[in-house]
Amino acid sequence: MTSRLSGLTGAFGKTLMTTVGMTAISFISSVLTARMLGPEGRGLLSAALMIGTLAAGVAQMGLASSYVYHVGASRRFPYLKLMLCSVLLVAGVAAVVGWLGAQLRSDVQLKQALPWIITLAAFMSTQNYFQMLAQLKSDLKFFNVMRFGLVLSNLLLLLPLIVVYHTVHFMQLLYCQVAVAAGLTIVGLYWSLRNRVWVVREQKDAASTRQVLRYGMHQHGTILLSLLLLNFDKIVLLNRGDIEDYGYYALAFTTSRLIGAVQEAVAVALYARFAGRDLETLSAKVRTAFRLTFVPLMVLALMTAALSPWLIVLVYGPKFAAMALPFSILLFECVCSGASWTLAQRFTAGGRPGLVLIRQLISVVPVLLALPFLPTENVYVYLALLMLLGGVLRLTVTLCMYPLTLKEKMPDLLPKSTDLAMVRVFLPKMHASPN
Repeated sequence: MTSRLSGLTGAFGKTLMTTVGMTAISFISSVLTARMLGPEGRGLLSAALMIGTLAAGVAQMGLASSYVYHVGASRRFPYLKLMLCSVLLVAGVAAVVGWLGAQLRSDVQLKQALPWIITLAAFMSTQNYFQMLAQLKSDLKFFNVMRFGLVLSNLLLLLPLIVVYHTVHFMQLLYCQVAVAAGLTIVGLYWSLRNRVWVVREQKDAASTRQVLRYGMHQHGTILLSLLLLNFDKIVLLNRGDIEDYGYYALAFTTSRLIGAVQEAVAVALYARFAGRDLETLSAKVRTAFRLTFVPLMVLALMTAALSPWLIVLVYGPKFAAMALPFSILLFECVCSGASWTLAQRFTAGGRPGLVLIRQLISVVPVLLALPFLPTENVYVYLALLMLLGGVLRLTVTLCMYPLTLKEKMPDLLPKSTDLAMVRVFLPKMHASPN
């Protein structure tokens, strides 16, 4: 029983604690920025961050994931050259995509911020690259340092603005975001060089450039479709709605992500521990993680949704009352999407990211077909419902892929008594694990 959780206890425990801390700090930052900027200012900041995030994601091209997988598989390759070329490439691509993304709106304030949005996109892409590369170390120490450093630095730079300025403008917060992304890029580069991450011991067969790029592009196709499914609602609203509506919806989306913290930590720990390694153990751990998180989080989502009209006004103020309904819908979408991504680690860490790409393609088609038929009134509610539809489709398709493609039994939904017993064993070990 205990051995089934061995190897994941330290990594998952640290990642979970980091994620919980990040969740708390991100929540505090969201509340502060919402109350300081109001719906319009929060909408402008959310738009800039969404453009930067999308550009950084599009630019990754699966290069860091392929690096991690092939090092985990002990394949011989010129990894130092791959790392340096990748950093330059993702920064350049992100800058171009950031410029294109900024054309979605014609707001004067966003146009004035265009150079900073492009700069943010470039540094976010390199920051993301080094964060993904940190999964080379299965203990995930530096990976968690990068993640926690992002939210903590943003909060630490936010607090002086509150003290010094009577009125805070979204551009000041944008400057802070650029500074943090640039700083984390430097830290990530230093860690990579100091740890000589390009050195692979006990090398096996050589990996060709085609193999490395092929794995990366399969992974990237999955990420691109994930970005589309995760952000099509905001892209549509940014293009069709006013900036205040976007501010409501973007904040509802960000707040709803809080419930997925545990699933995020599980998925990261599974990939870092098993990428390119033991498939049988990977499959068992994925199933256990899914059973322990899906139904309990759905129950929590139901309770939170029931209280959301009161909670939203209490936390963000009466101006943001309109975000309660989309927030409630997005809670369930977050849990479904997180569950499907946990299950998908069986494919990505097992060297078959193309299967996840197929899953994404199947789930994205109905969502895109429905977009032209959305009503103009209360469009953000219908966008949230489409997000939920996409999450349910991904989960359903992923469950069906187990017997259809892997010839394995479909994962169970409900926790077993043995799972609960393992949790009782796991919690003391997680608490006692060294920092």
